[in-house]
Amino acid sequence: MSETPIRPPQGVVPTKDTKIVLAGQVKVPPMVWNWTPAAEKDAKEAFDVAHELGIPFYDTAEVYGNGESEREISRFRESYSEEEKKKQVIATKYLPENRTAFPDVLLSALRDSLARLGMQKADLYQIHAPIHPVAISVVGNALADAVQAGLVTTVGVSNYGLDEVREMHAELKKRGIQLASNQISYSLVRTIPEKSGLIDLCHELGKILNGDPIAIGMGLLTGKFGSTGPWPESRRRHFEKFDKAQLAHLLDTLKAMATKYDREQSAIALNWCIAKGTIPLAGARTAQHVRQNEKALNFLLTPEDIAELDKFAFLGENNKEWQHG
Repeated sequence: MSETPIRPPQGVVPTKDTKIVLAGQVKVPPMVWNWTPAAEKDAKEAFDVAHELGIPFYDTAEVYGNGESEREISRFRESYSEEEKKKQVIATKYLPENRTAFPDVLLSALRDSLARLGMQKADLYQIHAPIHPVAISVVGNALADAVQAGLVTTVGVSNYGLDEVREMHAELKKRGIQLASNQISYSLVRTIPEKSGLIDLCHELGKILNGDPIAIGMGLLTGKFGSTGPWPESRRRHFEKFDKAQLAHLLDTLKAMATKYDREQSAIALNWCIAKGTIPLAGARTAQHVRQNEKALNFLLTPEDIAELDKFAFLGENNKEWQHG
């Protein structure tokens, strides 16, 4: 087993045995299984295959399925021994919208999540978005209270921008706690976290950044829909904003690299995220999806490959409501 900083040194190939250390405490593989609303039988098989393949890092949240995601994970873990459960890393999230009575409201929500998960202590607890009606200092102290109460090992945030990350990092540091993560949407169709300097800041502050490559999960970078559609009705508004010529070049480049490395296009897109110094959250509704995602390991795109993909990558944008990073 090898331990590595989140941004792998030149030439280091990520594998299931590569472990990245969250806040100096929790060792995780270079990829995360992300819960999706699927049939429970398929989801259980996906969960089991992720464990079998050595990538048992699972991301969920209290709002996913109104808590059903957490309850499912608890049911999925029932068939595992205590020793096997120790190898599984469970991350969940707290939605702070319209909640003001900190720290009690956060601690209560975390205890509810733990009850649904069937756990005494979570590995990572993250603020789902910077939409809290109280100051970051208040939220940061509540997270620190959760760590010191023994309810969670590490804490992080999601969708935070540059200044928000700096402030949360500073607040937690006052309590002797390292900010472990900033989970944001980052992929070849949304590189603004890299261009803005957010990824570099995360490494500078010594914390991990999870890239949620949502475009892969929605099928765009897999080549499933091509560059012109037709798009599924639920995704039309999101996909139609992309320049079709640029998207065609990007998909052609992904296809050529998929042939070169004998992998799916999705594996190329995920490996690009890893090479950029992030841990991609790979949505998987079935065991087959997990196996396809696992192909993002055991190779590393060359600097030339990365530069070629970068030529056609999209910048994307932030918004005032939810997505600040």
